[in-house]
Amino acid sequence: MRERMGVREYGSQGAGSQHAPTPLRPYALTLKPRRAFTLLEILISMVILSIALTLAWQTFSAATRAWTGGRKLMDTMHHGDFVLSELSAALRSMAFFESAPEKYGFRMDNNPTGSGEHSISWVTASPAFIPRGDRFETGLHRIEVGAGTDEEGAEGLTVTVWSHLTDEEGEFEKKSWFITDTINGLSCRVYDDHPDEERWRNEWEHTNKIPGLIEITLYADPIKKQDDPVEFRQLIEIPLGPPITDETLSEAR
Repeated sequence: MRERMGVREYGSQGAGSQHAPTPLRPYALTLKPRRAFTLLEILISMVILSIALTLAWQTFSAATRAWTGGRKLMDTMHHGDFVLSELSAALRSMAFFESAPEKYGFRMDNNPTGSGEHSISWVTASPAFIPRGDRFETGLHRIEVGAGTDEEGAEGLTVTVWSHLTDEEGEFEKKSWFITDTINGLSCRVYDDHPDEERWRNEWEHTNKIPGLIEITLYADPIKKQDDPVEFRQLIEIPLGPPITDETLSEAR
């Protein structure tokens, strides 16, 4: 090293010369310091997440309830339409003979079981509601349809059949079975063509006659507990009954 005019000059270093290495800065000092989440930020995140999960669960629950309700309504409609079609077929096949009107008359009794008010009975040759292979599947028989209970106490629609020529004053053989627990009641209105009587009646005292027009209402359990029962209603014209005019049908509807 030379010093000239107050200026220090450094000479070139040879290959074999040694010099002190430049000290390295600590690695930790080269990184930017990281900022942690505060307790307030964590709480806010948890609240937002809770709200999002609640909204998602409510949407899922609403969709599930709607699907379940729709499925239950479809099943109820299927049962109601089936029972009503079978009932209509059996009523339209009602048999009646003037030689023994008391054996073939239409009957309607009060029945407080379930949602309906009545049980109805008539003579028919229809196999409606009759199990395959049963002896009542063919030929005339008396059938009774109304609400009842099964062995476990559940309410539903019950069918009872017996021979139409049976002496009903004493004991006689009957067969009964449960049709469905979806339909748990039946109500009936009968059109009376007598000029001195009220035309539509909720009672039928003429057990040695058959009506010309019957209105059947079936009741099923509501889709929601607080709702009214689901109703299935149909007008059924009896071919062997008194003739029904178009005016009567229009009034009935």
